[in-house]
Amino acid sequence: MNQDSIMKAIFVGEDADAFAEAADALAGEGHHVERIASPLKALTAHTRSPADLMVISVGRLDDQMLEVFEAAREVAPDCLMLGAVGPATRRRAAPVLGLGADAILATPVDPDELRALIARHGRTADRSPEASVEEKFRWLGDFAAGVAHHINNPLTTVVGYLQLLRSEDEPPEDADEVLSTMLTECDRIADTVRYLLLLSGRANVRPEAIDVNQVIGSAIDASADEDDGAPEVEIEQSLQPDLPAILAEEEALKRACENLIANARQAMGDGGTLEITTAGDNGRVFIRFSDTGDGIDPDRMARIFEPFYTTQDDGPAMGLGLATAYGIVKGFGGTIQAQSQPGQGSTFTIEFPAHS
Repeated sequence: MNQDSIMKAIFVGEDADAFAEAADALAGEGHHVERIASPLKALTAHTRSPADLMVISVGRLDDQMLEVFEAAREVAPDCLMLGAVGPATRRRAAPVLGLGADAILATPVDPDELRALIARHGRTADRSPEASVEEKFRWLGDFAAGVAHHINNPLTTVVGYLQLLRSEDEPPEDADEVLSTMLTECDRIADTVRYLLLLSGRANVRPEAIDVNQVIGSAIDASADEDDGAPEVEIEQSLQPDLPAILAEEEALKRACENLIANARQAMGDGGTLEITTAGDNGRVFIRFSDTGDGIDPDRMARIFEPFYTTQDDGPAMGLGLATAYGIVKGFGGTIQAQSQPGQGSTFTIEFPAHS
C-alpha cells in the first residue's frame, strides 16, 4: 500500500468516536473509507472487495474477533491490519499481534500516528505475494542478525571465561573480577531479552498509578550515573506540578525515559541541551524530550522506531533504545511521536491518558 495512492480503508468497531478524526482525515485526502460497527459485516465487505487498510477495535476481544483477524489476513495478505486499543484493554493487544496484526494503535486514533504507520508499513498496490514474502524474510534476517549480535557478543565472553576457569586447577587470583565480568555480560543478555519482550508487549508488567515527574527524576539520575565521561549535556526540566498520574509500570516507563535521554545524548556528540517538559491537558499527560542535536534526515525518520535500526553511523548504539521506548509507551496505551529537522535538533513527545 502506498500512502500517496488511493486506498480502501475499513474502520471496524462500535465506538465511532475512537476512529472519527482518523477516518475523516483519510477521507479528506481522497481515500475510500468505510466505517462498519460489526466485525462480521466488515469481514464480508473485505471479502467482497479487499481493503488496503483495516483498523479494528479490540475493545471487545473475543473468539469471534480473533477469527475476524485471521480470516481478514487470509483474504488479503498485504492488507495493513491495525488493532485499536483503549487504555483499559491494552493487555489484549498481544493476542492480536500474534494473529498477524501489523501494529497496535491507541484510541482515539490519531491521524498523524496512523499516517506514520501507513508510511512505515508502506506497500505498493502492484506488489506480488512473492515480493511481500521476500521482504518479510529480509526483515526477519536483519532482526535475527541484530538479536544474534547483541546476545552472542556477551555470551562469547562468558563462555571464554568459563573455559578459562575450567582449565585452572585452582581459582585464579582475579577470580572475583572474572566472575563480576561474567555477571555483567549475563545482565547484558538479560537486558536484550527484556528489551525484546517490552517491545513485543509480552513482558510481565503490572501497571499502577505512577507519578510521571518522579519517574523522570529517577531516569535523569540513572542516566547521569551512566554518563561515563561523555560530552557535557545540560538537562533542563520544566515539570508541571500536580501532574495527573498515569497507569503504567514505573520501572518500564523509567527505562523508556532513560532510552530517550540516551538517544538525545548520542545526537549531541559535542554537547548541548536537553529540555524535558511535562504537562497535563484535557485528560492527557504529555512528556517532551527536546534536544539541540544534529537532527534526523527525513529519509531516516520513518525507520527510527524499528528494532536494531540506528541513525548513528558509528559507536555503541544497539538500535533498540527507541524501539523499546515505542513498545513500552504503546503497551500502556500511550503514543510517541518524533519531530526533527537536520541541524535543528529533535523532539520526542509521549502522550498518555491521565489516570483518574
